[in-house]
Amino acid sequence: MESPKQVIVVGGGPGLCDRLRSSGADITLVDTPTRYDAALIPVSRRSVLTEYDDPTLIPVLQAIHRDTPFSAVLSLTEQGLLPAARIAEALGIPGMSSEVVSRTRDKFAMRTWLRDKAFSTVPCQVVRDADGIRNFAAEHGYPVIVKPRHGQGSESVACFRRAGDVVMPPETLDEYIAEPFLPGAEFSVEAFSCAGEHHALAITGKFTHDDDPANPFVEVGHVVPAPLEPGAAAAIREYVAEFLDVMGITDGCSHTELRLTPSGPEVIETHTRVGGDSIATLVRQATGHDLLDLAVRWALDRVGPHETDHTAPGAAAIRFFTPPPGRVAKVTGVQRWQGLPGILKLHLPVQAGDRIHPIRNSGTRVGYVLAAASTAAQAMEKCRKVMAGVRIDVSPDPSH
Repeated sequence: MESPKQVIVVGGGPGLCDRLRSSGADITLVDTPTRYDAALIPVSRRSVLTEYDDPTLIPVLQAIHRDTPFSAVLSLTEQGLLPAARIAEALGIPGMSSEVVSRTRDKFAMRTWLRDKAFSTVPCQVVRDADGIRNFAAEHGYPVIVKPRHGQGSESVACFRRAGDVVMPPETLDEYIAEPFLPGAEFSVEAFSCAGEHHALAITGKFTHDDDPANPFVEVGHVVPAPLEPGAAAAIREYVAEFLDVMGITDGCSHTELRLTPSGPEVIETHTRVGGDSIATLVRQATGHDLLDLAVRWALDRVGPHETDHTAPGAAAIRFFTPPPGRVAKVTGVQRWQGLPGILKLHLPVQAGDRIHPIRNSGTRVGYVLAAASTAAQAMEKCRKVMAGVRIDVSPDPSH
């Protein structure tokens, strides 16, 4: 009987671990003592709980590798991507290089790389104070976007449209970068790469918190497929394939965010993982492609995307609830929509007495509805109907 394949999973993820176990693989879980999922400990062959920069981590894994060799190192969590690449390199296991992964996690490094490769001319600069922002704008014009160099989840992103508006965003442990605001609708491409062959499995349309001038870039919804003319969709797919080549992304999942500007697609950022906000579920519902299955099949058996059975509904959407800040007085209407055809999930964990914080980033949204239908318009309408039928009464919170 063939021995099970040994796989290191960095950062956990119940969906990924479930698929690995279904494939017959043994899991070695690597995670931090404060972030690990306790439910994954019993399903893993072993668990190594330590900080990712612990100097003993790689020697421990190397010792295990000599006894029971690992076949793959996988991570689909943002903080685990770079440690996973470093582990794979140290163990001599095929995977994305840490150099490539590092420049996908560093927005300034990405812009510098794209400029040096003559792929993009979008300027980018590290800024340390308001004068630095104004100096950048004096050279490149307003509006200017300022955001954390290694940020995620639309946190601490600011847009300044004139010199008088400029202030330095809140102090963080990260540096800030400035770049021009890119006009146009926002999309993301969910792709899977196999030895340099890129498959754009879906283009996701975005909805942002535009009615909040303080936090307009927080994403409050997504739809697959994005409502695009065929020519625009083809241009985006072609652009992203070239972008992935230039970045050196050759294998596995990628989630590339971009804007369709008047002069064509222009990248905002990319990640060597699946998109957050249940985008993998939207892709699975709309196209039949399971990104987590693909990650496991490619890592273990070098099997890439295949034709689906076309039983997927054709479209899926998610919308997040964004009530005003304050104290929840009552929530009504949730049960009415549970189980409605096409409503895959209605998640709204708030209850009377809970505090609602301002929507400043992805982590401050309070729940969502996820729907599937034959078309993108129908899926979005299902979400709209549910959100209109659920009432979250909020009283102003004087202590906020």
